Amino acid sequence: MPRRARGTTRRVEINDVMPRARACRRWPSWRAGVLLLLCLLGAGTAWAKSYAGPGGALSLESREINGSEYVPLCDVAEALGLKISWYFEARIIELRNQKITIELLANSSCVMIDKRTALRMDRALTFMQGEPLVPASLVTRMLLPYAARFGNRKERGGTRVVVLDAGHGGADPGALGYCGYKEKALTLDIVRRVRTVLTERGIKVRLTRDADITVTLEQRANIANEIGAATLVSVHANTTLTDTRGISGSETFYLAKAQTASATATEQLENSPVKNSVNAMWSSLTTRLKRFFLGQHYQSTREQSIMLARRVQTRVGAVAVGENRGIKPANLSVLRNALCAACLVEVGFISNPTDVAYLKKPWYRQKIAEAIADGIAEYLASK
Repeated sequence: MPRRARGTTRRVEINDVMPRARACRRWPSWRAGVLLLLCLLGAGTAWAKSYAGPGGALSLESREINGSEYVPLCDVAEALGLKISWYFEARIIELRNQKITIELLANSSCVMIDKRTALRMDRALTFMQGEPLVPASLVTRMLLPYAARFGNRKERGGTRVVVLDAGHGGADPGALGYCGYKEKALTLDIVRRVRTVLTERGIKVRLTRDADITVTLEQRANIANEIGAATLVSVHANTTLTDTRGISGSETFYLAKAQTASATATEQLENSPVKNSVNAMWSSLTTRLKRFFLGQHYQSTREQSIMLARRVQTRVGAVAVGENRGIKPANLSVLRNALCAACLVEVGFISNPTDVAYLKKPWYRQKIAEAIADGIAEYLASK
C-alpha cells in the first residue's frame, strides 16, 4: 500500500525536525516535545483555493506537502464531472467520462491519457490519511489542453436530478410477503408513481430500472454517480420471520454502521445479492482503501443523507399504516456506493397482513408515492 504522506503548511518537514530535536541535547526534553507537537499540529492543514483549471475556475482544497502544492484527487474528479475508480491490485486510479480517460499510478508521477498519451506530473501522486492527492499543476497546466472534453462539469453537490431505485427485480424477487406478494413488483409500481409526481413538478427523474429486470447493486449506484444526481432514493418493502402480525410500519435508512439488531437484519437482507458482484470484495479491503472509497462520501454527503432520510420518513410515516419507525443507520450496499445524498425507504412490512392489505390497493400506493415525492422535493428546496 502507498505510504502515508507527511506535510506541513509551514514549509518545515517533520523528518527534518526530529533529528534536530534529538541532536540538541542541551534543550530540556519537554521543549523538543513541544517543537515536535507544533509541527505535527501543522501537518496536513488544508485551505480552500480557486484554481484556473479546464473550463474555468475550480474551488479545491489546497495542501502543502514537502514544499509542493497538492489538491485532493477526489475533489478534482468531482469538479470536472469525472467518475473515479481504484483498481487496487494494479495500483491504478482512473478518472473518466465518455470523452476522456485519465489513469494515475499510486506513488508515481506518470499520467496516461486515453491509454496512449503519457505525461509526467511535477511530483508523484501521494496519499495522506488514505486520501489520494495530486500536484495542483495537474489541474492548472497538464489538463488544460483537454478542456473541451470536460464539457459536463458538475458543481459541488450535483444537479437537480433525482434517481429512484426500485429494489430488487428480475431474477431477484426480493422479499415474498403475505399471500405471496412480491417486493419487486411493489417497489417498481411505487417508483413509477413517484416519478410521475416529481416530473409534474419540474424535477428531472431517472429510474435505475423501469421493468422487471435484474440490476446489480453496483449498477444502481453508478447510475446516480455517472449523471451527477442530487439524490438517490431506493424503495423497498420490509419483512420479518417473527411476529408477522405485530411488526409493521415504515422506516428509512441512511449510510452508517447499523446500531440495532433490526437494522442489522435489514442490512443483511438488502445486501444479500452483493455476493454475486464486485462488492463482495468489500470485506477484504484494507481500512485505507475503504477510507479512499468512503471518505468523500462521509465528509460531503453524510449530513445531507440524514436530512434527506428525515424529510422522506416524516412524510411517509405520516400516511403509512403501522408504526412510524423513524430513520436509522445501516451499511447498505446501494447507499455505500452512491456519491450523492442517498437513503433507502421501507414502505411497510409485506410479511404483515394489514400492511399488505393496504399496499395492494392502488390508491394507497399513490399516497405513499406522493409522500416520498414530497420528502424529496422538500429536501431539494432546502439546499
